Amino acid sequence: MEPSELQSKRWQVGIIAILLMLAAVVTWQLNPENQAAYGALLRVGTLLGAFWLAIPVLVRHPKILKRLPWYMIAGLVFFVAFAKRFWMLIPFLALLAFLSMFAGKRPGKRR
Repeated sequence: MEPSELQSKRWQVGIIAILLMLAAVVTWQLNPENQAAYGALLRVGTLLGAFWLAIPVLVRHPKILKRLPWYMIAGLVFFVAFAKRFWMLIPFLALLAFLSMFAGKRPGKRR
């Protein structure tokens, strides 16, 4: 998908995310026993909301899209390997998030 097309569809992604989250709340209010339905709606709505927030970054840095499938495969393998010990991943992911702040090119000195 081209960056201009991605940017033009941003509002649609946002509306769908809000509608899915509202559907999750309505499902929860009408039938609280159906946890699978409102849980799935809430997860997909949250994921689309995160994607909606990430669209400007994807437009500015399109190289991320080329490597995204590899990141997703690595994350899936990592999750499957540690699924039963997920609590052990929390400090590792926090450390990885902290170290990612220092990754990349440093801005040049401004005068």
